[in-house]
Amino acid sequence: MLKIYFNEKSDSQHKLKINIKDLCVTTEVTAIYPAGYGKDTIETLRPYNSYTLVSSTGKVKNYRKMSKSDFKFLDLNRLGVSVKLDFAELLQLYGTADVLQLDTGIIGGSERDIVIRIFEGKRENTEIIADEEYEILTFNSDDLVTGDHPRMHLWDSYALKVGDRLLMANRKGMPLNGDFTVPVTMESGKDYVEFEIIKYKGAFEDTELSRSIDDDDVTVESTCGVINNRRVQLENGKGSFRLYPMGHTGIFKIKLGRKWYEVWNEYNLMMGD
Repeated sequence: MLKIYFNEKSDSQHKLKINIKDLCVTTEVTAIYPAGYGKDTIETLRPYNSYTLVSSTGKVKNYRKMSKSDFKFLDLNRLGVSVKLDFAELLQLYGTADVLQLDTGIIGGSERDIVIRIFEGKRENTEIIADEEYEILTFNSDDLVTGDHPRMHLWDSYALKVGDRLLMANRKGMPLNGDFTVPVTMESGKDYVEFEIIKYKGAFEDTELSRSIDDDDVTVESTCGVINNRRVQLENGKGSFRLYPMGHTGIFKIKLGRKWYEVWNEYNLMMGD
């Protein structure tokens, strides 16, 4: 799936050329006002990742070669994990204007979900070369203040199952499904609690995913005790880990995320006696 959105509010005269082949994306920009030119490449797209092309005079590195460019791609996930800043703050820190944003969902097998939003540029001034069919759509940047970011639906979610309870929560820890008031307890004779991770489409918008490509590495963090596996590789959308509470009782959190986005689903739970 490849969707390309153009901003209805843009009056930019930028000339864009976007080339998408396999996991490589190259964008060339010729700016009219202020004048500028540049080309940068995402050499290998990663799943569940966000990139943005910004105005930033300097140099870029593509395939070990340095070249001058007035535009460059930022890997927002890697930068966000490194410096612990909001994506919007990263844009202001490393660039002067946001030309386009590219978000990926699942990438694996024959699946490749990509959404590109062009903030500065018009359809008639944009050349698109892609190795698959694509859909052209529009958006209004004025609506972004209150609307959902595409990644909220593009990035898949992880539910937690403990015992017979299936729990769902978003990245801010808000419960979406299941009873969070019942304490988590260890089974008789065991010094750990067994949790199962179950992958769902988007923001829990559909049934659970069980494809062979749903083999994500899910990072697990707990605010109490010890986890036996802090990076769980899913198999057909499922995986499990054990939490040893080490005598802890009361409130604790379990955070599920990815290597380059540490918390995507946060669970506020209670450990019983």
